[in-house]
Amino acid sequence: MKYVVSLLLLLGVAACASSAAPQPAPPVPHVFENGDARLAFTLDLPPGKGPFPAVVLGHGSGKTTRDQLIWASRHFTSLGFAVLRFDKRGVGESTGTYVFVGTKDSPWVFPQLASDVAAGVRFLRTRPEIDPRRIGLFGSSQAGWILPLAARDADVAFVVLWSGPVCSVGQEMFYSGIVENTGRPVADGNAAMPQFNGPAGFDPLPVLRSLNTPSLWLLGLDDHSIPVQTTLDNLKALSAAGRPVTWHTYDGLDHGLSPAVWDDVRQWLQTFTGKTPSKDQ
Repeated sequence: MKYVVSLLLLLGVAACASSAAPQPAPPVPHVFENGDARLAFTLDLPPGKGPFPAVVLGHGSGKTTRDQLIWASRHFTSLGFAVLRFDKRGVGESTGTYVFVGTKDSPWVFPQLASDVAAGVRFLRTRPEIDPRRIGLFGSSQAGWILPLAARDADVAFVVLWSGPVCSVGQEMFYSGIVENTGRPVADGNAAMPQFNGPAGFDPLPVLRSLNTPSLWLLGLDDHSIPVQTTLDNLKALSAAGRPVTWHTYDGLDHGLSPAVWDDVRQWLQTFTGKTPSKDQ
C-alpha cells in the first residue's frame, strides 16, 4: 500500500510539473509593429516541417481585413508556403489611419502602406518557422502599386500580382471612369487612353525600372477596372530593358480573374524555386 501511495504521489507531482511547464505564448494580440502602427496578423503554416518559404499578402483597395485574404492564403499554404496576412492599417484590429487613396494623396499613402508590408517581411525573418531567404509578396489590384515599393525596401525573393496595374493612378481612374461604371467595352477605354492628360498621382514605373525582383503579373483581358493594354505595353518595355517581369493574360476574364490561374502561379514558383513546393516540404 505504501508503494502504491508513493507511486500515486509521484505521478501526481509529475502531472502537476508537466501542466505547469512553461509554454511559448503567442503575442496577444497578434501584432507586429511599423513605427506607431500595430498591425494585427495571422500566420498560416502549411503541413509538414519548416523552415518554410513564405508569402506576405498585400491589400487591394478598400478596408481589407486579414479574414478577407483567406482565399489567397489557402492557395499558398497548399503549395507549401507559410502565409502572413494582416489587417490593413486603420482597419479591423490594426491601428493607424485608413486613407481612401486618390491621385493627390497616393504619392505618400502607397509608400506608407508598402512600409507596412515590408515590416511584415522583417517580422517573418525573425520567426524560426520561416526560411528568411525565400519570402515573397502577393497581392491584387491596388497592391500592384504597393508591392513593388515593398519589394524594393524589403529585398524579397519574388512578387506575384493579381490584376495589378502598371500605370499611374490617374491613368487607372481615367480608364475605369470610361468602362467600369458604364458597361462600355474595354476597347473603348483602351482607345481613349492616349487622350489622358490629367493629374497622374503615383506612378510605379520609376520603381519597376530599378527593381531586380522577379515578378509575375496575372491579367484578365476583359478587365473593366485597370487598363490592361497600357499595363501590358509597360510590362513589355520593362522586359525589353532587362527587368525580370513575367505576365500571363486571360481572354474573357475580368478583374477578379479565376481560380484556374493558380496553375500558372504554381508553375512559375516551381521555375523560380527550382522545385515544386508541396505539402510535405
